[in-house]
Amino acid sequence: MFWIKYFRLYCNRDSNPNQIMQNKYPIYCYDKNISLKLNGTMWLIILFLLKSYFIALLSVVNMTERMQLIDMFYSDRLMLSLGALAGIPAVLIIYAWIKRTPNAPPLIRNIWARGRTLLIISAILHACIIFVPLWLGTSHKIMNTGWIQIILSLIIATIVYKSPYIKDCFSDFPEK
Repeated sequence: MFWIKYFRLYCNRDSNPNQIMQNKYPIYCYDKNISLKLNGTMWLIILFLLKSYFIALLSVVNMTERMQLIDMFYSDRLMLSLGALAGIPAVLIIYAWIKRTPNAPPLIRNIWARGRTLLIISAILHACIIFVPLWLGTSHKIMNTGWIQIILSLIIATIVYKSPYIKDCFSDFPEK
């Protein structure tokens, strides 16, 4: 069924100017609704932005020393909580991705259309989290892992802003 839809779309691409983008990427980049899939770069970005959720989940599963894993990545529980708050925009994108069907409500379409902005906001918030201990006075310097997180967050924001695939993916939504 997917191939038939794609063939019809390919043959009739001149009739609908909005579907010209459908031929910009190889066929494996599209899902069953002829919409762009999240590529590997986008999944890695989302994984980085949701790392606090994974760390919290893995620390709950670890029965012996629950705080050991959290202490490896965060200075305290407040930082883990702030990381989870900074990851909320990425959680919204995952939710919109799960509900991304032709019959999706307008709220899901709006979240998906603003996906790039949400990813950039989440990346910038992750970079700002590193400075919270300095502002609170609990730390007097930024550790090496903090600098790495700042650099990765800024690289992610740049990639999301400049990538044509990410732009096209968030502007593409299954039609009814």
